[in-house]
Amino acid sequence: MPTESGKKIIILYILQILRRYTDADHTMTQQQIAEKLRDEYGLEVNRATVKRNIADLIDAGYDIQYTEVVRTHTDRKTGEKEENTVYTNLYFEHEFTEPELHMLIDGLLFSRSVPYKQRKQLIDKLGKLSSAYFNQRMNHVHCMSADSPQNPELFHTIDILDEAITAGKQVEITYNYYGTDMKLHPGMNADGTVKRQTLNPYQMVASEGRYYLICNNDHHDTVSNYRIDRITDIALLETPVKPKSQVEGLEDGLNLQDYVYQNLNMFSGKAEKVEFVTAKGAVSLIIDFFGRHVSFHEQEDGKVSCRLLVSTEAMKHWAVEHANIVRVVSPASLVEDIRTELRKAAALYEMNGNDE
Repeated sequence: MPTESGKKIIILYILQILRRYTDADHTMTQQQIAEKLRDEYGLEVNRATVKRNIADLIDAGYDIQYTEVVRTHTDRKTGEKEENTVYTNLYFEHEFTEPELHMLIDGLLFSRSVPYKQRKQLIDKLGKLSSAYFNQRMNHVHCMSADSPQNPELFHTIDILDEAITAGKQVEITYNYYGTDMKLHPGMNADGTVKRQTLNPYQMVASEGRYYLICNNDHHDTVSNYRIDRITDIALLETPVKPKSQVEGLEDGLNLQDYVYQNLNMFSGKAEKVEFVTAKGAVSLIIDFFGRHVSFHEQEDGKVSCRLLVSTEAMKHWAVEHANIVRVVSPASLVEDIRTELRKAAALYEMNGNDE
């Protein structure tokens, strides 16, 4: 017989059992829950007690699904037939569906910014948001080891940035660059001291497996994108951020979806109308990169003209990377910038008769 304190905690144990052992494909009966209470917690309770506590959980707002079944039995004392309602097919409706959890876990698996140890811890925590059966099927999921240098300050930096953005405050940071030793090294001033930068943070965004800070360097007037995994020694300041209206590129505010598409691969710069030509077979690739932000116009020669509003700096890098399938035709200044970059690339491979 449970003690008085045991009776009070029964309801929590039942909730734990439902969370751990049930989902839409794995249900339990009142009797099975009673058996779990006995086997795992040493509590002897009857089905009526289980039902009463489940009813209390449902009344408290817990999403517990069940089927009501009316059963008839004969009272041993009176011999009369009696009816009572029992709960069966009981299961806990978890906050996330299994496909949703898989998507979250896959996102962490391929995140290049989150350190390996923290990535693994987060995946383990996500697994606990579903039933034990989901975790059994998680055996095929292996958190990839650290295949690139990691910044142990990443989560602390994100925490401070979140606080700064919420409070509308500036931050001071050290921005780092990787050396051949695969370690972060701080940017330096001309006099050999570590360069500290004051930033006006506006938004954090994940793109291509990296975390970026959309911000303004307080010594400039333009918008910038900083890799958060390269930031160290962050400090929250008491000074307010510069209004977006005073930042070139954010005068009309920040539409995050448009901003990410216009600043492909998070290259910041002024967005302009760009037109390029490609083969019809490359349309799927174009949509993968630009989504619905690009418009298509089929040409008589079987080519496709593509038009969009995008950062010219971002487009320059993208066009050079995909020079074998796209040809930018406007604006003229961008076309010339791309030609210059391609000439530089070609020069690197000119052997002058000698293989080096």
